[in-house]
Amino acid sequence: MAWSSKHWTGSLRALLDGRGFRQLYACRLSSQAADGVFQASLVSYVIFSPERATSAGALATSLAVVVLPFSVIGPFAGIVLDRVSRQRVLVVSSVVRTVLMVVLVGLILGGRTGADFYATALASVSVNRFVLAALSAGLPMVVDVGRLVTANALSVTSGTVATLLGAGVGSGLRGITGGGDTAVALVAALAALAYATAALIAARPGRVAFGPVETVPWQGAWSQTRSVAVDMADGVRYLWHHGPARRALAALTTSRAAYGLVLVMTVLLYRNHFTGTDGGLAGLAAVVAASGAGTILAAVVTPRVTRRIPKATWIALVLVAGGAVEIALGLPFLSPLYVVAGLLLGFSAQASKICVDTIVQEETEDAYRGRAFSLYDLLFNLAFVAAAAIAALILPEDGRSAPVVVAAGVGYCLAGAIYFRAAMRHPEDRVIRGVGAAHPTVAVPGPSAADSAPPPSSSPPPGGAPSSGSALSPGGTLSAPPGTTVPPATNPTLTT
Repeated sequence: MAWSSKHWTGSLRALLDGRGFRQLYACRLSSQAADGVFQASLVSYVIFSPERATSAGALATSLAVVVLPFSVIGPFAGIVLDRVSRQRVLVVSSVVRTVLMVVLVGLILGGRTGADFYATALASVSVNRFVLAALSAGLPMVVDVGRLVTANALSVTSGTVATLLGAGVGSGLRGITGGGDTAVALVAALAALAYATAALIAARPGRVAFGPVETVPWQGAWSQTRSVAVDMADGVRYLWHHGPARRALAALTTSRAAYGLVLVMTVLLYRNHFTGTDGGLAGLAAVVAASGAGTILAAVVTPRVTRRIPKATWIALVLVAGGAVEIALGLPFLSPLYVVAGLLLGFSAQASKICVDTIVQEETEDAYRGRAFSLYDLLFNLAFVAAAAIAALILPEDGRSAPVVVAAGVGYCLAGAIYFRAAMRHPEDRVIRGVGAAHPTVAVPGPSAADSAPPPSSSPPPGGAPSSGSALSPGGTLSAPPGTTVPPATNPTLTT
């Protein structure tokens, strides 16, 4: 069936007609807009403050302090999201971040840059992981499985744009109020107000609106800690035995490492290398804006493309193209080319993430979904911080390094090429699930032994939701969930 703009508009309208999706969408937009304002205050105070020099080591340390600790703790958030109301998690998290922003205002006004400042920033970012994981885990509760690509394209991309708009508002406010610490404190105060607004919006849906289907009561501190460890290991085994999700996460994690190299290098280039109107916070803002435009373009293009080719093929294509772009536009070390690269790499990153988010959602039962996305965050951020640490060791103070550009580009290309080769060996990775289509039933050759292994012995709680993704029957058939109707016009195809 040919794709048309009318079909695309109809898919969006069908999504927005759903009350549950609108509520979750509003939670995402308000929360991520507040994140953008917070990030503007953090970047302005730590990286682009005239009073503070920025080296590769200092930048990598800042990233590690903010990202690494909550990445280690982050998977435990998945247990919370599988056991308590995700709607309540969104409300409480926004309230906590409001309080933390008020504390941050005081620290900025006092000129603090020590452990107290970073601990507060760390706490805020850590809480944010609960929010983002809850938003992703809750999406399949309010959207039919067949519309997950469209829902992810709209939700994730709109959230990114909301973050960019929030960052723009925060940076603009800093600019018109003088740019000093007092101005940055004002931006942090605006972030506190934005988080308070997000809490009010999140309070409107019902307690069970975003899942989980069945909650588990608190069992005492020691018993609960032991249960968390067991459930976390169970979640790892669950993902490992679901080949499509495992392979997609591996590809995206590798590309995230390449992104870590690029980010540290780009920030240093605009902080210490590019001069005049091409450099500084204004120049970096142009790159970020171009990247935002790329994310919007990816949200429009990806659902259309994935009606015609498998998501695995699209992921491989955009990653390999991203590597080529990084090398071709990065090596001249010209600011205008970095803006163009920001657009194209933003497209690559968002297109691949939309597909991986959808694959993980399709392949994961609701009882495991919170853990799946927390592990997703863990892999994503550990790769990012490890790459940033390597960048700190090899980058010069001004950020200009041809070997780093080549290494990042090769990393993107290898991630795409290796994933494509793996997908070609696994037919279940090559099923085309059309956007807006019902879940398919299509005969495919049996998968490998590893991928068809039974789920882990520790099963989800009784009464949990059936799988949102496809299930391989003993005969090697991808079968739809009970009650799903498959219109002939929207049946998927399997590429060979």
